[in-house]
Amino acid sequence: MNTGLIPVRYARALLDFANLSGLQDKVYSEAKSVTESYFKFGELRTVLDNPVLGKADKRKIMILAAGDKVSKPFEKFIDLLLENNRESHLLSIALKYIDLFRSQKNIHYGKLTTASPVNAVTEKRLMAMVENTTGGTIEMDKIIDPEILGGFMFEVDFVRWDASISGQLRRIRKEYIEKNNKIV
Repeated sequence: MNTGLIPVRYARALLDFANLSGLQDKVYSEAKSVTESYFKFGELRTVLDNPVLGKADKRKIMILAAGDKVSKPFEKFIDLLLENNRESHLLSIALKYIDLFRSQKNIHYGKLTTASPVNAVTEKRLMAMVENTTGGTIEMDKIIDPEILGGFMFEVDFVRWDASISGQLRRIRKEYIEKNNKIV
C-alpha cells in the first residue's frame, strides 16, 4: 500500500471515531502531544521501528508519547496500529489528523516571530484581525528571535507577512544589487 495513503485513511478513521465518541478535541490534543514527543525525542521513531521490542512495550511508549492519560478512541487507535503493524506511521497519522481536525473546525495555524516579547493587547488585536479575515479561529505559536532586529514576521497557514527590520534590509540590499547590475 502507498505510504501516503496509510496516514490519510487512518487519520480519517480516527477523526470519524473521535467525532462519534464526542472526544475529537481530546484526541486532537493527544495527536499534538504525539507530534511534540517525536520532535523532542528523535529516538522515538527508532524505538517504534525496532522489531525486537514487543507490542505491549510499544503500546506503553505510544500512550506515553500521547500524554500518558489517553482517551478511549486514541487507545483503541493505538491498538489498531499495533494489530496491523502500522506503528511506524504514528507521526504521519497524527499530523494528518491535526490537519483534518483543523480543517473541520476552521482553525488556522499561525506563527508570530518578534525580536522581543509582544504584549497581550497587540497579540489579541493581531489574532482578531486574522480571525475576522479568515472567518475561523487561529492557533498561534509565538517565537522570540533577536536576529530579526525588530518588527515582526507573521505566518498564517501558507501566507507570510515580513515586517521585520532584517527583512527590510534584505529587500534594500537586493534592490541595490539589482540597480548596480543595471549600471554596469
